[in-house]
This record gives sequence, C-alpha cells and structure tokens, in this order.
Amino acid sequence: MSGAILFLNRWPLYEDERRWENRLAAPEIVFGPEADRVTYVCDEGGRSGVPADAERVHVVPDFNNLDDVLKLVDAVVRDEGPFDHVIAFSEMLLDLAATLRERYRVQGSGPEETSRFRDKTVMKETVSRAGIRVPRWASCRTEEQLLAAAREFGYPVIVKPVRGASSQGVLEIASAEELRALCAKRSLHDLEIEEFVRGEILHVDGVLDAAGKPLFLCTSRYVATCLDFELLGEPLGSVFQTDPAVRGRCEDFALRCLTALGLRSSAFHLELFDTGDELVFLEVGARVPGADVPYVIHDVHGVNLFRLWVDVLLGRPVDPPVPDPGLSGGWLIIPAPKPLPRKVTAATSLLGEVAYLYRELVPRAGEVLVSRPGSYATLQGGRFLFRGGTQEQIEQAVRQVRARYRLATEPVL
Repeated sequence: MSGAILFLNRWPLYEDERRWENRLAAPEIVFGPEADRVTYVCDEGGRSGVPADAERVHVVPDFNNLDDVLKLVDAVVRDEGPFDHVIAFSEMLLDLAATLRERYRVQGSGPEETSRFRDKTVMKETVSRAGIRVPRWASCRTEEQLLAAAREFGYPVIVKPVRGASSQGVLEIASAEELRALCAKRSLHDLEIEEFVRGEILHVDGVLDAAGKPLFLCTSRYVATCLDFELLGEPLGSVFQTDPAVRGRCEDFALRCLTALGLRSSAFHLELFDTGDELVFLEVGARVPGADVPYVIHDVHGVNLFRLWVDVLLGRPVDPPVPDPGLSGGWLIIPAPKPLPRKVTAATSLLGEVAYLYRELVPRAGEVLVSRPGSYATLQGGRFLFRGGTQEQIEQAVRQVRARYRLATEPVL
C-alpha cells in the first residue's frame, strides 16, 4: 500500500479521440486502483481529468486563490486524515504542492527546494555556484538597474518572468529605448534580465531516482525555439539525438546541473545552449517535459515519464528502462495564426504523405482556434509526431511537413 495521496490536477482529458494530450498522465494509468488511495483536488478544467468513478473529488474555483485552497484542503485533512504524498504534474501547481507538503508535514520537495526549479534567479545562482556556465543575469528592481545590466551584457537582452513556463511573457529587447518602454508599461518586481546567448538549444529529459541517479535520459535538439514560437509564430519541435558524443556531452552536463540543484525522485526537463565552444545552462523544470515530448518518448522508447515519476515518488520497485539509443523520433507544432479566434476553412492532412509521420492533429474545417496561454499541447494550427527513422530521416520528415503543410483560416465575426 503506497498510502494516502493528494493529487492536484488542472489538466483536462478530451473526449475527442484525435487528441492525445494528458492521456499518459491519466490517474487510471499512473495510480493503482487497489494499492493507491487517491484524493483529487482539481479546478473545473481539470475535473474531466479525474476518473468518473472517483469517490474523493474536491473542486476549487481557482488554484491561484491560495487561501481558498488551504481552507478546502484543511477540511479534507480533517475529514479524511493526513496524506502521505502530495503530487502535481503541472508546472503551475508545483509551488502549491510544495506549500501543502510543508503545511501538512508530508515528505517530498518543500518550498525551498521547489524554488530552485521555479525561481529562475535562484536556479541560476545555485548552478553557477557549482562552477557551471549560466547566462549572466540580474533581478529587475529599478529602471536604472535594468539599463545598467543591459549595458553590461550588451544588446539584445532577454527579459523574462522569474517564475513562468512555456516562454510566456519572455521578451527579446534590442535597445535601451525598448527597455525604457517596457519599464513604463509594467512593474518589474517579477522579472529578471539575462544576456542573450547565441547557439543551438537542446533539451535533456528524464527521471531521477531517490538517490539522484538517472533512470531514463533522452536528449533532443529544438527545431526553432520556444521564444520564436511565442514571438514570431515559428513552428516549434525537436528531434531525438542519437549521436553518442552529443548525447553523452549533453547528458553529463545535465546531470552536473541536477546534482548542483539537489534534484531527487523527480522527472525533469532541462534546456541548454550549445554555442559550439561550450554548453550553457538555460533553465530546468522539476517535471515531465511539455508539448509532445513525453508522447514521442513513450511511442519510441516505451517509457511513460509520468508513470515512472510516480513509481519513484511512491517508492515502488522500478526496473530502469533500457531504450535503444539508436532510435530517433520527433514532434512539430504549427502555431495558430493570429489574431485569434479564427475559424478553419481548410487544412492539409499529411499522414501517409510524409515518411515517419505516424500521428497528426490537424484542425477540421469549421473548427475555431482560440488562445490558450501557457500550453503547447492544445489544438494549435497543427501537431505532428514522427518515429521509425534515423535522426537524419526524422529531421528530413520535419522539414517536409513544415514545407508542405497548409492551413487556411478566416476571422470569427
């Protein structure tokens, strides 16, 4: 028996069978009905992601209202007894999960440890102290301090939320004039400024055991960047790297960073720059990667990162997966055209037309594309998954989809 589990959920499960997002994280898959006693706290959006026959379900209007959440969980603890585990998959719920663990004296990552993976200034300070290269950065306090940091780093600079995800709110600032304009528009208290590092961006994803040792690792190289996706509307994706030298170099670097941060019993998504001369830490989340990364990992290597993470958290016996390092896969997301909402008039299906493309989510004529901030794993302008070829063949397939996909929309009047 794994004990009593409090599971925080804001992710829906869609009835539309075309859509695969969140399915690997479904409670029916990650928890055992016989061994695990699970109490669910969800918002209205996450209610559909809770088993229909679950007995202990509590709905909060807004996870951001901490007082209301604490009142509800206090009542749950009083009525149902204490919890042995608090689990949340969403990046936006990691701070809340840490607060609840501390409040109810539950094992696992508390606020101090969690801040190393949520607060980008704490994160870089911790990694830097271990002698690992990170972008030069400064917290944003005043306009004068911000301008001084930009002069030191050189333009362009990156300004981003200290706590955030999916590149939401990240800006590339090209001049002092742009920086002054930003200062005039909004408060700086939740922002940081970084030097702009030129290089390719890769990500290393996996799960660490209770001793901080890797149970599974996968290295991918981005197609475009998350920032280009958000700011420029460029397609975003990545391809698994199979070159042993590339993988070894990136995964060794990632493990050095994770050791410095003290990560244990957790999934992770770590991003880094490869400048050609050196690797530079970008950032890391103590969670399963977003977008379509976990689904291609599952379909190529047979590893469900959500289930593996829960197995570690609950202390279940784990046989480390033995993936084939020569297998590649990839994913590509075409952003929806802006401004939204827009109604789809036509879209190109490429299944059966492009080698190694095995699944797609292409909007149908008549569907309306709407804005869903903070998530790549939505309908978007089109989503495509690839497997079955070498790294070079997957890269070629991604390029073919980018070149051949067509989406026609019109404004919603």
